Amino acid sequence: MNLPTKITVVRLAMIPLIIAAFCLEETIWWMFIVSAGLFFVASITDFLDGYIARKYNMVTTMGKFLDPIADKILTITALIIGIASNHYRLGIPYYMEVCSIVIIAREFIISLFRQIAASKKVILAADMSGKWKTTFGMIGLNALLFIPFRETMVGHEAACWIYGEIMWWFAIVFISGCTILTVYSGWNYIWKNRQVFKEKKVKVDLMIERNVDIKDEKIFDTMRKCIQENRIDVPFIQKCQDDYTYARALEIALWYEIMGLTKGESYLKRTMDITLKDVDKLEKYYLARKEKEAKEALANDSAEAKEE
Repeated sequence: MNLPTKITVVRLAMIPLIIAAFCLEETIWWMFIVSAGLFFVASITDFLDGYIARKYNMVTTMGKFLDPIADKILTITALIIGIASNHYRLGIPYYMEVCSIVIIAREFIISLFRQIAASKKVILAADMSGKWKTTFGMIGLNALLFIPFRETMVGHEAACWIYGEIMWWFAIVFISGCTILTVYSGWNYIWKNRQVFKEKKVKVDLMIERNVDIKDEKIFDTMRKCIQENRIDVPFIQKCQDDYTYARALEIALWYEIMGLTKGESYLKRTMDITLKDVDKLEKYYLARKEKEAKEALANDSAEAKEE
């Protein structure tokens, strides 16, 4: 376990302490300083571990796994604390509830989006607005946690009121900014990487799109037999049709290869890389094209006959 991963683990370990300190705030007034201070330190470690890992090339699989988990749990913890304390810290009905739902929903959506991109082996473009969203969120949540209970103002009413108002405005401005950036960065991130939603065209679709020339319709029966028998060597292709010479079977095997319809590491183990459904689709396209060509040829013959 390298240094950045250790820092991440420490951040995870601090989360129960933040929760415990918050739960004690109503009985021990200065506990808000402890919970807020722990969250502030945890926020700093969020930037620190990533910076060290990137600068000194210390990125590990364990770090990639733990870091986003620690970040999300820390953020959700602060949001829940914000909801629990909203009635006496911010005093705006449903403010933290709405902001929390938006922020958490965005994290779920982007996480699922990244999983889909990873399954398609798509490299996602970075988005600076996401980093600004995180920065605004951390500042706003820190300010929220540093707002003291109103009961703690006894004996220090003026100073506590001024300090509380400053933290209140910091919390409102930055949490609001974080919520706006959450919506914008989420939309922008998905829009910039919208190719993830595009279905990858199969080989048959590409052949149809490029209007690939097909010699004769017997080639489809050969494809089906190759798929069913799970082999595509030249002697087998020759057996598929009675009138196939070795040269013709070799020509068909090469055509399959050029069209990218085969797969396998060695010549003896190569098989077809399309399904029977794909063959039916390709045959249907071929017959439709042949019919169209026949109609065009007939129309041309009729036009020439009229001219004569």
